Amino acid sequence: MSTTSVKGKEVLLKRPPMTLFGMFDDLSRFTQNVPEKPDVQISSTKDSIMVTFKGIHLGVMVESREPFSRVVLKDDGQSFLPFRISFIMEPIGLDQTLFHIELEAELNFMMKMMIGSKLQETVDSITEQIENAINNGQMPDFSQFANGAGAPNFS
Repeated sequence: MSTTSVKGKEVLLKRPPMTLFGMFDDLSRFTQNVPEKPDVQISSTKDSIMVTFKGIHLGVMVESREPFSRVVLKDDGQSFLPFRISFIMEPIGLDQTLFHIELEAELNFMMKMMIGSKLQETVDSITEQIENAINNGQMPDFSQFANGAGAPNFS
């Protein structure tokens, strides 16, 4: 296994870092608007999200918080894919923030061949959705992800 690192594109968000930090600081906020599905179990707290879908478990937990500048999440140790994702916020003036995502994943050779090239695209897509939600009020349609239609295509 080797570490694959991806730095997402930087975007300018029209909110101060304090506001953005509050959004990423509490993981239970991420699951509030996800529609219920009988074959998907989701539970969350301020510090973790646990999802089980078709027998596959994915857990995310907060590794660290640096107020108003960084929230780092990592897998819960039970995942088939060890990873770490950082949301990084740098103030620009009083009411704007330069934002980007950094992803590190431990991938074996086969996984790297299958999804390694798609990780940049996925991180940038998530960043764009966050940018649209913050700057334009266009919330992502999470139902797409619940049924697999909007999930990244790693083929």
